Amino acid sequence: MEEGDLVLCKVKEVSNTITSVELPEGKQGTIVSSEIAPGRIKFMRQYVVPNKQVVCKVLGASGDNIHLSLRRVNSKEKKEVMQSFKQEQATKVAFRQILGEDEKEISEKILEEYTTLAKFIDAARDDKKLIEKYIPKAKQGQIKKVAEKKKKSQELKQNVKIKCLEEDGVKKIKEIFDTEDKNISISYISAGKFKLKLQVEDFKKGKKRMTELLEELEKKAKENNCEFFASEEK
Repeated sequence: MEEGDLVLCKVKEVSNTITSVELPEGKQGTIVSSEIAPGRIKFMRQYVVPNKQVVCKVLGASGDNIHLSLRRVNSKEKKEVMQSFKQEQATKVAFRQILGEDEKEISEKILEEYTTLAKFIDAARDDKKLIEKYIPKAKQGQIKKVAEKKKKSQELKQNVKIKCLEEDGVKKIKEIFDTEDKNISISYISAGKFKLKLQVEDFKKGKKRMTELLEELEKKAKENNCEFFASEEK
């Protein structure tokens, strides 16, 4: 786990100062009270309750303990992690139904190479030979049907402001926003204000792509002597 990673945890013990949680693969983590929620917390159990699942952000590690934050996870990030969890659960159910007694052995082999079965299915969408590598021939057709189901896309949004004072400002703004990426849409809000939308299937890759896109737009704005500002829509 790296700093900034999002992880689904299960609350184990709650106190006024530290909350202990269990992470995937049996790892242990802690959340100090200041990372539970912003401001003064009157009742800790309004936020964390034993056996409740919570989405946390990795802050760092000390030995075997992972330091986590609950308050730094926004609603979009929480939704993405929960969707990934539900997708993994659905994939496990499909594997059990299709593979029967062989499911455990086959899943273990796959998980030696992939972090989750859902990640394996994602990879198999692009490379059908992966199914032939891991799945018995008699079951390959059914697993391929699972892989062929279209993954639900998500939308990342940014509010963008561009200020071009020169006479050909409108033309320059059009040049700045000119892109061949079909997953990107730009809508006009008001003078100098726009909404940038990016359709993604993988949230983490999408965030990276959005960062790259904003850097590209800012560079083009500077080249055209325009001011550029961007803020994430919550």
